[in-house]
Amino acid sequence: MRHTILAVIAGVITCAAAQAGDVYKYTDSAGKTMYTDKPIPGAILVSSTQRPVDAQQRSYATQQANQNAALNASNQRIAEGQDNERVAAAVSQDLAASRAERCKKARDDYNQSIQSLRMYREVNGKREYLSDAELTQARVDAKRAVDTVCGPQG
Repeated sequence: MRHTILAVIAGVITCAAAQAGDVYKYTDSAGKTMYTDKPIPGAILVSSTQRPVDAQQRSYATQQANQNAALNASNQRIAEGQDNERVAAAVSQDLAASRAERCKKARDDYNQSIQSLRMYREVNGKREYLSDAELTQARVDAKRAVDTVCGPQG
């Protein structure tokens, strides 16, 4: 009976060893023979199994697939970041061009107000000329527009 139990234990250990790897045998402090898959001081290597080549190749292929997926995700993030940078640069360029156009228009309006001897506004389709005070105020407003759009250096 005892031999049968030992044979069953050995069979179980052998099956487990095929799946788990190395098997070590040791005797505990009570004198019982014990088996483990971890090397401990005084243990003797009973069985050593390596993973089948096919399993190693599958594992390697899985690792490669995971690394490729991680690299693809990283490349996607980098591409999106570069695309965002290009868009931001284009927006910045468009804003600068728009600001330059508005500044040029404000300067042209100011220069025209300075060079004009008289200015008018249209009321009901008729010209109504500005008084000297209104002309001065229109020039001041035009200068403020230049300062606002172009900055204090104009």
